[in-house]
Amino acid sequence: MSYQNINDFFNDIAKGKPEDLIQSWFGVRKPHGFESEDDYAAFLDLVGSDWPEITSICVAGSSNWRYSLNPNKNFSEYHGKSDVDVVLVSQKYFDETWNEIRNLHRKRWYSWPREIRENVMRSGGNIYCGFISPKSIPDKSSKYRFSFLKKCNAYSSHLVGFRDVNMMFFKSNADAIDYYVRGVRLAKRRL
Repeated sequence: MSYQNINDFFNDIAKGKPEDLIQSWFGVRKPHGFESEDDYAAFLDLVGSDWPEITSICVAGSSNWRYSLNPNKNFSEYHGKSDVDVVLVSQKYFDETWNEIRNLHRKRWYSWPREIRENVMRSGGNIYCGFISPKSIPDKSSKYRFSFLKKCNAYSSHLVGFRDVNMMFFKSNADAIDYYVRGVRLAKRRL
């Protein structure tokens, strides 16, 4: 969704119900970061062809609704160095990623330095909230992680202005909506 200006964005956040806003943003046919509906459809087809076990897919964040909900970014506008956040809903890929991290945890927990253990624990919190990314797999030599990152790099094409593409697997649509609803609620408090 492309807002004309930040005041329109603030107005929707102030007056809208967070769940309704996220659902409407997820359902747009041409997010802000795409030149046309056809480009967006081509991007979704490209990503979706690599992940046949998804139940839904969309672009989120500032590449969708133009302005960041991240409290550390102060409502910054989508720009040349912005990334493209992709939401993939799939119980299968969520479980596969969780299992990959869990198996590494069992094998290597005591040999990891504190920083890696803290990152794994943070991933555990994310899993509890219903989302995960293979990017967070702490073993850089993981074939699963490498394959995922290779695909993300391939999606960084002319369709997204060659921006970085970040993807997360969500356990359900409700978990995906909930993740972004938190951002809307934080933004409401800051207005």
